[in-house]
Amino acid sequence: MKTLSQGKTLSRVEVTHISTHGLWLLTDNSELFVSFTDFPPFRNISSIKLTHVVQLHSDMLYWPDLNIEIPVKRLRCFPLAPAKLHRARRSGRPTKPRAVTV
Repeated sequence: MKTLSQGKTLSRVEVTHISTHGLWLLTDNSELFVSFTDFPPFRNISSIKLTHVVQLHSDMLYWPDLNIEIPVKRLRCFPLAPAKLHRARRSGRPTKPRAVTV
């Protein structure tokens, strides 16, 4: 952690992967994806400037070299929660065996 002179505390965020589609960030409590489609200014930036990112607080990421702030809630968070599973209804009757041809 790095402390600013104004009394703010910064948390380091790790850029784990940069692809043609965007960049993956690992924070203390989540994995985030910054899509180049959603954030086009990041598309043509050098990887050195993209990897220099800090978390100002739990809701805000900041790239000091680019002077860009992005609220965490605007990013895609992973792992995605699975959709609510619905159990298949079963009638209780035994199923008929089916012949399989090979």
